[in-house]
Amino acid sequence: MAGEASRQKQAFLTIQAVTPLDHRRLHIEFGSGSILELNMENHLRAARYYDLNHDAVFHSASTDGEKIIFDTGTSFELEIFAREAIALAMNSLNGAKRILRAQPLDRGQLRLELASGSVLILNMGAHPGARGRDSPDGFDGSMAVYTDGDNLMFDDVHIISQEELTRLVLTAPPQERSTTSPSKEGPANTNI
Repeated sequence: MAGEASRQKQAFLTIQAVTPLDHRRLHIEFGSGSILELNMENHLRAARYYDLNHDAVFHSASTDGEKIIFDTGTSFELEIFAREAIALAMNSLNGAKRILRAQPLDRGQLRLELASGSVLILNMGAHPGARGRDSPDGFDGSMAVYTDGDNLMFDDVHIISQEELTRLVLTAPPQERSTTSPSKEGPANTNI
């Protein structure tokens, strides 16, 4: 059983894809279905990320599923882990509110505009057990969504903290975590 869990964990890629964009932004697609457009412009003066000022280094972005890797042209590889990418996005430069605006979208998604200049599309529909749900079918956008700058609130009842938000972005949807094995008759029909 432990071997099966280990195999499934390896099959789930936390980061599915990363694409460098203009203005030092990274488009990051997570295995959870969430998408982060990470604004790195505010971090380029830090020694850790200084090499990203060079176009060739910034545009070398790739992923191994756990982290974003930049080729610096030396033996040193610059890496940004998935949790670190979310922390960079949630960083407010002046310590003020981190989440500026929350907007419901179609298919159980929320668009979060962040004080860092980053944008997170949170895929709530992939996590039917997450708080902020009004039906077993998942978040459908009918609930009012608010932010106090640090947390998300749904109809002033359900609260999602930054830590829970990070967990939702980084966690495989339940269908990816399922421990059922395929039938001997072939794969099950998933079109219901």
